Amino acid sequence: MMLMRAESGSFRSRMDLGTWALLFSALGLVLIGSVAILSAASPLPHYGRIIHVHFTAVAVGILAFLFGVGLNYQLFSDQHKFVYALTILVLIAVLIFGRTVRGHRSWMRLGGMNFQPTELARVTMILVLAKFLDARANKMHTLTPVLQAGALVAPILLLILKQPDFSSTVIFFLIILAMLFAAGASIHHLVSLAGYGFLTFVLPVVWTLLAFRPELVAGYPAVQFFASLSQPGPNMVIAIVGIFVLGGLLWRLFVMARAPIHWLYFMTGSLIVAGGLVSGGVVNHQIKDYQRNRVVAMVAPEADPQGASYNVNQALVAIGSGGLQGKGIFQGTQSRLGFLPERHTDFIFAVVGEEMGFWGAGLALLLYFTLIWRIVTAARVARDRYGFLVCTGIAAMFAGHLFINVGMCLGIFPVAGVPLLMLSYGGSSLVTTLWALGIVLNVHSRHYSFV
Repeated sequence: MMLMRAESGSFRSRMDLGTWALLFSALGLVLIGSVAILSAASPLPHYGRIIHVHFTAVAVGILAFLFGVGLNYQLFSDQHKFVYALTILVLIAVLIFGRTVRGHRSWMRLGGMNFQPTELARVTMILVLAKFLDARANKMHTLTPVLQAGALVAPILLLILKQPDFSSTVIFFLIILAMLFAAGASIHHLVSLAGYGFLTFVLPVVWTLLAFRPELVAGYPAVQFFASLSQPGPNMVIAIVGIFVLGGLLWRLFVMARAPIHWLYFMTGSLIVAGGLVSGGVVNHQIKDYQRNRVVAMVAPEADPQGASYNVNQALVAIGSGGLQGKGIFQGTQSRLGFLPERHTDFIFAVVGEEMGFWGAGLALLLYFTLIWRIVTAARVARDRYGFLVCTGIAAMFAGHLFINVGMCLGIFPVAGVPLLMLSYGGSSLVTTLWALGIVLNVHSRHYSFV
């Protein structure tokens, strides 16, 4: 009876210490982000518009958060087909009617403001995939539901790549892997999928490096052949045939050595390598010149310090110059004097490090880790598998954005255009992120209910 009364009571009556921890973490991140944006964007000519958009997004985001908290999350499970169709239609619409900004057709005009449908798709894909995996919980140890899940999200990823938005697909891939793992997919299938994704994303990086460093190719026929695979042609066909032939030969060697390894493992390995090679070639063909420059900045930052490596070098200088206590709000020279590009968006963490120092950056990271921890806790105590999978996907979303964005500010990852959720400037990102947190609290608040 007590459980039933708790379910029928207000959301406030169901709040516990963990709920407050999540709320204060989110509030702290929005406040730090707002202060950093106010400072970083102040020298820009369109400062007034940036501030207007940001605080409008904060207001709309609060409404989205309350919507996520108030609407029973299981409704998304019941209406998953509608959510999926809406996601596809919006992504198609942006390709037809969207605005092109910096070579990306990723924006639509909505209510006098720019809206990025990819940010919405990031959350709706989690809601749809969670329902799909929940319905196949008893079969997740087999390969079929894993392949079906890939087929389900493939149209979303392809439409996003068409914009083209390569960076977002990396986050989507991490979310999918995390949700498949949480749903009980076989570790062998996950390793295979991760291997395929690794080749898809790493091969273009290697080809870019070889194109930038021709001395690594000259005089080495095998390397020259590998470099030629970056473009479609006869060599690609030869390589794919060779992969399967090599897999068959390896299987025969193991048979002769009386090693009990089934031939299916060699076939699967060949399919992964061949598929990764083809997908890597497709991605390499889609990469723009400025994206290649970002790869060069990661693998060889000393090669072009005033060009490809400039952003990362300035971010490192900004973070390092902040010291322990920082230079003070509105006192950051790297950001306010314009040395740090994209300071209010992609490199907002560098602004925090410069103006708030080690303690400010450390506080931001602590708030992020607390937030992710509370989302994982909400997943663990969810009353049904659907809520568990939704929270798992949202936790992976936050973790992916955090590690990639901070990693690129520190020169560990290529500059990927991945925002730092709730810190970076971006109305669409802030609104959908707060909506996602509302859904998490909705899941958590209902965990002790029987119905």
